[in-house]
Amino acid sequence: MIYPNTAETRVWSIKNRAGPPNAPIYQGCWKAGAITRPKGEPTIVTCPSPKQFGAFDVVDKIPGALGLPMVTITARYTQDASDLLAMLNRGCDVDLQMHIGRCKSPQDFLEGWDKILVLEAAQPGDYGVADFGALEQGDQNPINEEMPFRGEELYEILKMAYEEQAETEAELEVIAIIVCDAISCGTCATPSDGCEVVFALTASIGASPGAAAEVIFTGDAGTTWGDTLIDTLPGGRDPSDLACVGINLIVISQDDDSLHYAPKADILEGTETWVEVIIGFEATGSPIAIISISPRHTWIVGENGYVYFTEDPTAGVTIQTAGTVTTEDLLAIHGYDINNLVAVGENNAVIVTRNGGDVYTAITGPNADVDLTAVWMRGPDEWFVGCIDGTLWYTLDAGLNWTQKVLPGQATITRIKDIKFSTPTVGWVAAYAGGTPAGRILRTINGGYEWYVSPEGNLALPANDRINEIAICEVDPNIIYAGGLADDGSDGIILKGAA
Repeated sequence: MIYPNTAETRVWSIKNRAGPPNAPIYQGCWKAGAITRPKGEPTIVTCPSPKQFGAFDVVDKIPGALGLPMVTITARYTQDASDLLAMLNRGCDVDLQMHIGRCKSPQDFLEGWDKILVLEAAQPGDYGVADFGALEQGDQNPINEEMPFRGEELYEILKMAYEEQAETEAELEVIAIIVCDAISCGTCATPSDGCEVVFALTASIGASPGAAAEVIFTGDAGTTWGDTLIDTLPGGRDPSDLACVGINLIVISQDDDSLHYAPKADILEGTETWVEVIIGFEATGSPIAIISISPRHTWIVGENGYVYFTEDPTAGVTIQTAGTVTTEDLLAIHGYDINNLVAVGENNAVIVTRNGGDVYTAITGPNADVDLTAVWMRGPDEWFVGCIDGTLWYTLDAGLNWTQKVLPGQATITRIKDIKFSTPTVGWVAAYAGGTPAGRILRTINGGYEWYVSPEGNLALPANDRINEIAICEVDPNIIYAGGLADDGSDGIILKGAA
């Protein structure tokens, strides 16, 4: 256990918040003061005791509201323009990062830290300069300026290590993986830190007689794993993606023109019954990728530019567009909310909707004649897109302009498989590259401005042939799961990355 001291901290600021065009600024003459996040007092609910007059029993407790985090920055006042005063006058949100390190360069944003405390979306408060003048010899002192910042989120970034899990269960390539969990104190469900329930989807065995694809699962953050056949999906027909929709796990199949569902709780208990749904699917629009933003808002994209929507996957899907916007196969979809969604696909295809799918519009993609294989919306107009040629692109204006973000080892990267962001600051890319391991995981800790190969330091990713998908934990940016193909070219692989 290492206990840092105040001399081992440094402050970085990011104007306009963390994002692909925004460089972090090393603030060498700043210091962070006390960092606080208030929590309101709980409200105790009582009723008159049935056992004694004048007494009251506690029947419920309402947790106190979580307040906004705050840090006060003190800086040396210089003859140059004051960054603090400029931030105050500008009035825009900034991100602050407090880096803690030892035995490394404090000015190395990517590698010069052992731990980071992030204050996101911080607004400046009352500005002041202390002891600005001197009346006598003994009054001569450095001049300091001071300003509090109140943000929206406060969390830590830690260094990661990866371990292979579910080695017995992952007998076939893992093509998709997802975390389906929420924080629970045990009142309504099994206690969980929000990162414990994970489902992974494998390919089928295609050789005669063939075997059905499997779902591999854990309900205890990977301490134990189980697996189950999707027995409604015929052997030799591969699934293509999965999603958690309400109480159910949904699996779609491009080979079978169908979706299959079972209750998540039953899967974890080993008592599930799978049900196949074919209502609404068309053979010319076989389903390829799925996203669910709420139990009543799920989209599926497929071949020949098809997009399906469903409020209830157990009752089937309806067609939102049948190849009228693009005829290219759509390979990936992501949505910022239930109105703003982007789908990408073969031959540089990009389509966007601003009203949940009532209308789709074709956008010129970033990479002419190249298949687009991954997409993530950081905002309604800010998107990352990954390509089959290994390049990563972003737009800040909904596709009017595109900029390539060069990745470390770019010359050896041959495909971007997945893009995910745990927070606006912390993001992940799954890439396929030459060398060992062929599958790589890249991490950003400044909103996509810079990327580095994870894990940090001298640790290495377990050997694999490719990583197909990353599953993020929405409540902890230091936990991910990843699935792909093991380094023997036949078995699957599941990795857990954690601090």
